[in-house]
Amino acid sequence: MHCGLCLPHCPTYAWHQVEGDSPRGRLTLMQGLAQGRLEPESERLRSHLEGCLGCRSCEAVCPARVPFGALMDRAREILDEHPARPSRARRWRQTLQHQALQHPTLRRLGGLAARSGAYLHMDRLLPAGDWRRSLAHTRDSLTKTSRLRATADIETADALLFTGCMDRFFTGPDLEAALELLAALGVRVVIPKAQVCCGALDQHVGHGVAAQTLRAKNIEAFPGNLPVIALDSGCEATLREYPDGTLAARSMSLTRFLAEQLKAHNGASPWDDAPTRVALHLPCTQRNVTREAQALTALLGALPGITLTSVNDTPNCCGAGGTAMLTQPTMADGLGHQTLEALTGDHPDVIVSPNVGCSVHLRALAADRGTAPPILSPARFLAGRLKARAEH
Repeated sequence: MHCGLCLPHCPTYAWHQVEGDSPRGRLTLMQGLAQGRLEPESERLRSHLEGCLGCRSCEAVCPARVPFGALMDRAREILDEHPARPSRARRWRQTLQHQALQHPTLRRLGGLAARSGAYLHMDRLLPAGDWRRSLAHTRDSLTKTSRLRATADIETADALLFTGCMDRFFTGPDLEAALELLAALGVRVVIPKAQVCCGALDQHVGHGVAAQTLRAKNIEAFPGNLPVIALDSGCEATLREYPDGTLAARSMSLTRFLAEQLKAHNGASPWDDAPTRVALHLPCTQRNVTREAQALTALLGALPGITLTSVNDTPNCCGAGGTAMLTQPTMADGLGHQTLEALTGDHPDVIVSPNVGCSVHLRALAADRGTAPPILSPARFLAGRLKARAEH
């Protein structure tokens, strides 16, 4: 399918204005790669295929329903089977990332090292490149690891919580806020200890076998029929596309779970009604994969005291794109600044984004600008709106 109706929706095509960086161009390149007519070692080929942000905006508007995301994942697997020669620093970063996704102890050490490096401004001593960019760009989002405690035994639980792999770096406070929020609504939660990364990072860079290994571990870690709550829209999107069917069907966002709970909540409103203007950032995974953008908008819009500000002219992707904010900084920062302009144009008090990668990226760009409202996950924002917390 090469009609080109998706071209106006592709952020990389809008940025580069090159056919090879459009969905139609990439499909042609993928076809040539799969048929052996194009060499996987070609730097030009790799730049076009590896440059895709994975936003899947093209997939959402495609009249023929071409599964572009799955095709891109497979194309990158072929590229991974014929690796180029990355720099030694990049090989180290890829190896550490791959191992850390499977081992919580390595993530804990990695988080400690990142926080120490950020505190000491070690990025100033590093040469320009991936390591320096990684440390500088994530500094404003690094948090201490939280000690999470489940609120129920598996026999008495109402739901299971998927914590993801970023809890040692960025999402510890989000997980704490989610547990506080769910407890306040009377929801009993279990946090399976055997869970691992959802596999998105490996899957989207072509490490298919590694992603399958992570999926198998999570399927085993989340038995039964209880709902599985994911705080990050990227994790939720990946879980909902697991091939097993069971875990995929039970996975949902925190806000979707809360919306269902609040419908059945017959008591007094648990929310503070202080006037607050909120700019809602709807990430690619929520708009194009889980298709829950309207649900989140409706939930926040129904809360007392909340005014959703207008957000106009937002690009189809903020540029974070998994690790693209680190590996393609010029385009990522350009798209991110456009997104921030759209989000802050109507002067909100807070920005709410359900994707950790987008939040990290936008927070770093906001810090560079010097003036921007706080950027919070739905969990942290909603926990802060609890009436019991406000009264204290």
